[in-house]
Amino acid sequence: MTTNHVAISTSNGESADFVASGRYAFSLADSDDVVNRMRQGKPVTLVYPDQGPGEMGCLVMPNAVVLIKGAPHPEAARKLIDYFLPPKTEEKLAQADCAQIPLHPGAAPPSELKSLKEIKVIKVDYARVAKKMREIQPFLKEWAGL
Repeated sequence: MTTNHVAISTSNGESADFVASGRYAFSLADSDDVVNRMRQGKPVTLVYPDQGPGEMGCLVMPNAVVLIKGAPHPEAARKLIDYFLPPKTEEKLAQADCAQIPLHPGAAPPSELKSLKEIKVIKVDYARVAKKMREIQPFLKEWAGL
C-alpha cells in the first residue's frame, strides 16, 4: 500500500475482498465477484459507472463461444455451442456463481444485477483495443518487472 492508499490486487476476486473487508473503499472488479460477495452477505454495493447523460457508459464484457477451424471434435463442439445458446442456459448461467448477464431479452439476469437493456454500455472497438494492447506490452512487462 502506498501513502495514497492505492493498491494493485492479484485478481478481481481479491479486489472485491479488499472492499468486502473494509480495507479499501472501492475497487474495480467484475460483476460476478461483486455478486458473489453480495450473496455471502458482505457489505458491498455494485456501481455501474458513467450512466448519466453525456457519459460514456459501463464496460460490459460479453462471453463468447466459438468453433475453431480444424478442431479435433467439431460435432461435439457444435453440441456444446448449441447448449449455450438458448435463453434457458443463459438463465442458468445468470443464477450460477458466474452471475452472467444474459444477452437474450427474455432471459432474466441474476437478481443482484441489472439487465443488459438497463445498462448504458460503452461502445468498444475491440480490434483497436487489441492493437493497442500489443503496442503497450513492452511497457507493461517493464512496469510489472517481467
